[in-house]
Amino acid sequence: MSHRVTRRAFLGNSGKAAAGMAALGAVLGGGPSAAGQDKPAPTRKALGASDKINIALIGCGGMGKANLKDFMQTGQCNTVALCDVDKSHLDGTAQLVKDTTKENPKLVKDYREVLDMKDLDAVVIATPDHWHAIPMIAAAAAGKDVYVEKPCCHNVKEGRAMVEAARKYNAVVQVGTHQRSAKHMQEAMEYIRSGKLGTVSMTETYTYGNEAPDGMGHEPDGPVPDGVDYDMWLGPAPVRPFNKRRFHFWFRWYFDYAAGMVGDWNVHLQDIIMWTLDTPHPSAVSTSGGKFVLTDDRDTPDTMLATCEFDKGPYTPKGHVHIYTMRKASGPPWDHDGYGMVFHGTNGKLHMTRKDWQVTGDVKDWKKPDEGLRAESFKKEGVNQHYDHVVNFLDCMRTRKKPVATIEEHFKTVAACHLANVSLRAGRKIFWDHQKELCFKDAEKTIPDPVANRLLTREYRKGYELPQV
Repeated sequence: MSHRVTRRAFLGNSGKAAAGMAALGAVLGGGPSAAGQDKPAPTRKALGASDKINIALIGCGGMGKANLKDFMQTGQCNTVALCDVDKSHLDGTAQLVKDTTKENPKLVKDYREVLDMKDLDAVVIATPDHWHAIPMIAAAAAGKDVYVEKPCCHNVKEGRAMVEAARKYNAVVQVGTHQRSAKHMQEAMEYIRSGKLGTVSMTETYTYGNEAPDGMGHEPDGPVPDGVDYDMWLGPAPVRPFNKRRFHFWFRWYFDYAAGMVGDWNVHLQDIIMWTLDTPHPSAVSTSGGKFVLTDDRDTPDTMLATCEFDKGPYTPKGHVHIYTMRKASGPPWDHDGYGMVFHGTNGKLHMTRKDWQVTGDVKDWKKPDEGLRAESFKKEGVNQHYDHVVNFLDCMRTRKKPVATIEEHFKTVAACHLANVSLRAGRKIFWDHQKELCFKDAEKTIPDPVANRLLTREYRKGYELPQV
């Protein structure tokens, strides 16, 4: 028996006045959006420096709880609602809120009921990736600001719609790429932009780990756990029998719901590269790789080498090349330093992680190595950045300024990461026209690539269509 909450059933059973949900209009899916055609930007209440901000969490899993802890720690928020399709997640997070702030937030499983709350100022979206875009767009249309986890979208088309929704409805949207709030990464950016590293022509990001041979293993299909609305969890994704290896946490290793490591981890790392260099959109992407070692059920690769080509930018006068290397079957995992960001300049190399950044100067003349270095070598430590990222979002809600990780800037990074998968799945190098947002087979961009272009979006299940903006 389906547990799906249809639009009609929700409106009929919510007990709300029809006008209460009319603000969302057809933005909830199933046809053209009146809000996207002519609805003016919603009015938001002005927030003073001492006003409490009413927030709701949509998606109460591990990252959702981690986000909420920092929001509560600021002392600036009231947690008025929690939303999840898994009752165990909902109840556990409700207990966390009660233990931390003594609050008793409203508990719901349908995000639309959250967005109908008139006293709500912002939502925190920490659902699986395939459920980021729909509630974010609807929240912006309903007059709410949004903190949304990375990657912001399941595919490129979704990301574009999210950008347009934030602009149209004047929403403050912070993406959870919290490394941007790291002081040491901002210092490294200033160092590179100052020219001390010289001209940067190549950058790298990498993520390693050894899960050979079985990775996450195998699991037969089984019954839906008690308290889970599995149909709604699937949302826009194709219907298939329940399997816990495709559910909590593990969803990120399936293209139906996520983008694998390039969207899970590299989106953090490549974002710092592209932010620091203020790169344009990629002009071409070429990816090699596949599932070469792991025997588990995932359909995303265990090995990947993606190359992004960028035209000239303000700090790369003739363009630059970016390389992402991913291995799930050799090397240390992220919590043992199996990740990082590297800038290669004419004066040396800058390596960065969430813990530190360091410069290794190139020798001035390798024929005379004793004559010194082109840049001074040093290392500087970093500190935690997630809490500061949350504070930045709340500050911007009050001032209406742009947050440090805007949806517009994130879209440029996430598009590059998704294009790495598009190239891999299409089986060839693709050339990207960011103005048309289409892939081509040739550098002159005269021959469209129909296979790659189909991968820029997905087929949405009826009732869970992407809202029109």
